[in-house]
Amino acid sequence: MEGLLPHVKYKSSRILEGGVSSEVFLITVESKKGEEKIVLRTEGGPPAENSIKTEYLLLEKLHQTKVPCAKPIHLDHSKEILDKDFMLMTYLEGTIEIPKIKNFGFLNKMVGILKNIHNVDTKILPTLPCRFDPTYDLFEFLPNARINKELKAILKGYDTSYSGKPVLLHGDFWPGNILWTKDEISGVLDWEYAAIGDPVSDLAVASLELKYDYGKRGVDRFLDLYSKNFSIDQSRFSLWLIYVSASTLFFIDEWNLEKARKNLMKREAMLTIEEEIKFLSSQ
Repeated sequence: MEGLLPHVKYKSSRILEGGVSSEVFLITVESKKGEEKIVLRTEGGPPAENSIKTEYLLLEKLHQTKVPCAKPIHLDHSKEILDKDFMLMTYLEGTIEIPKIKNFGFLNKMVGILKNIHNVDTKILPTLPCRFDPTYDLFEFLPNARINKELKAILKGYDTSYSGKPVLLHGDFWPGNILWTKDEISGVLDWEYAAIGDPVSDLAVASLELKYDYGKRGVDRFLDLYSKNFSIDQSRFSLWLIYVSASTLFFIDEWNLEKARKNLMKREAMLTIEEEIKFLSSQ
C-alpha cells in the first residue's frame, strides 16, 4: 500500500460483505490527516459487464456530477500486488439501512438520485455496454417452456426497439447499493452493470427489489414519483420487469442469499413474470 500511495502507512484490512462478482476490501491507513479508510475493489468476473478500468473511468466522470459516488484513487494492472486488476477509491460513510421517513419519504430521495444518474451527459462517459432491448437474452432466462412459448406468441410482430433518448443506467439500482447518512443519500455503489440505454430498465430493477419489501404500494409510489417528468411506457416497463425477474431466477443461486430471502425473491419474481405476461396479453 505504501508503494501505491507513498504518503500513507498501512494499518489493517478486512473484506466487505456483499460483493457478487468482485471482491471488496476496506483498508485502514495512517496519513498526515490521521486515520483514513480506503476501498479496494478487484476486477469482477461474470456476470459483471464492465471491466474495473471502465468502472474507474466512469467514477472519475461521475465524481464531477450530482451523483454521489466514491472518488477513484488508483488503478492497478500490474498483477504484482494481486493476481487480478484492482482499483482504490475513497470510502463513503453511511449505511444501507433505509431511514424511517413517513409515507415512503425515502423514495423521494431515491428517485431524485436516479434522475440525476439518468441526466448525466453521456458524451463525457467512457464506452459502456448498450441496453435498449428488453428481449435481449430474455428467452435464455425464462424459467420454463410454457412461459417462453406464451411470451413469444405475445411479442410476434411487436417492436421492442427503443427510440427514446439514451441515458446512463446504473444497472443495479436498489436499496442495497445506496448509502444513507441520516435522511440523505451519501453514495451510490457498485457500477459494474452500468450501461447506456432505456431508463425504464433501471425502473424495472428498482421496482422488483422494492416489491420484495414494500409491496405494490411501494412500487406504485416509486413509479409515480419518477413519472412526474417522464412518461413511462407501460408495455416496455412490463417487458423490462419480465427480463429483470427472469434474470433474477436464472442467477439467484450464485448470490449466496439466506434461504428465506431467496425463496421470497424467487416467489415474487415468478409471480411478476406471470402478472406482466397477463398484462401484455390484454393489450
